[in-house]
Amino acid sequence: MDYTTEGTTKRYVSNKECDYPDYIPNQSDLCQYGCEFEFYIDTDKYLYEEAVEAITRQLQTLTNADILVDTVAIPTAEDKNQCIQVKPDISLEDHGVEISIPISTQEGVKHYINTITPIIKQYGYTNEETGFHIHMSTQQTDGKHIDFYRFMLLCDQKELLSSWKPRVGYSQNVMDILSLQTKQQARVIKTKKGTIWNLEKINAHHIEIKSIGGVNYHLQSERMVSEFEAYTRLFIEAIGEMTDTHVELLKMHKNKVNRLTIERKRAFVIALSESGILK
Repeated sequence: MDYTTEGTTKRYVSNKECDYPDYIPNQSDLCQYGCEFEFYIDTDKYLYEEAVEAITRQLQTLTNADILVDTVAIPTAEDKNQCIQVKPDISLEDHGVEISIPISTQEGVKHYINTITPIIKQYGYTNEETGFHIHMSTQQTDGKHIDFYRFMLLCDQKELLSSWKPRVGYSQNVMDILSLQTKQQARVIKTKKGTIWNLEKINAHHIEIKSIGGVNYHLQSERMVSEFEAYTRLFIEAIGEMTDTHVELLKMHKNKVNRLTIERKRAFVIALSESGILK
């Protein structure tokens, strides 16, 4: 396969003969999406570099976007968010890898879930350290902001944040901020780098969901798609008008907070800030 180099990054030019749509969001779309797949190369079966090359060949059949491959560092190209990226992950060991997709539509994320998980099955494996991360954002030109607190409570109400087996030290349920101390104290139990909460606010327009993952998560693509769709519905709800149901949900949670001791309330506020809710 032909490629050019940009530092340690290899750029494979887009496959113009790809049979799949480009799944690029339109400016009129309310939201846009992305996702990341963490996994380990099965080095008992494959040499790492050879597996990465084989994975890249398969990815070229799935998209007409450029593919950035770097086994040393995170790609820094200005258009990296419009490319598929195969790159190292700081929370994984040496033969760990992450595939991130271009900024996409809902249908695009579902396409990549259904086509990338078989690639992981062929060349790698997943364990308690690995996860599937979802990115959701509004178009920043439309002026809509995410009511993150409302989104968090809606996800908890649907039991999405606790749907998968807890990965303590890798992705902690953000709703546990009522029972945990600060993120720094929670990190004491961690053995890897990374962020403790499974739901975080990146900015006023962008959230990241890290609730899905664990041993063999890549073998549950139907469940991944189903939960992604559930999250998208709640995301739309969280940027829409506040309803009486939402008000009641917020009131119920605030009553729980009000029953905490002063010390626990202080820890709760700190945790809210660290998860991005109070940004």
